[in-house]
Amino acid sequence: MDFPDEPNLFGSLETPLTWEWVAKLFAPFGWVVRKCSWTDYEVYCDFAELVIESENPILIHGPVTDLFANLPRIIKPLSHAGVSYSLECYDENRELVHHARG
Repeated sequence: MDFPDEPNLFGSLETPLTWEWVAKLFAPFGWVVRKCSWTDYEVYCDFAELVIESENPILIHGPVTDLFANLPRIIKPLSHAGVSYSLECYDENRELVHHARG
């Protein structure tokens, strides 16, 4: 699949877990998890390449193909672990088109 040229998903996560543990939440759902810098993690699959970084709040961002169809697949590992999220979805014109909270 072709990913968007720029990230179209940006969000923050509220949890006592570290960003390392948040990244690891995606693995049981078929995502590949890897450390991509001294402190940041990347989780990716065939439809998304997301970076998880920072703390208080933990930030998540990256390109997602067919964002509206795949957003539930991004939310599932977070909801399953009880992680609170606020995710903003943008179109190709960088216009906010959806805000998901949980």
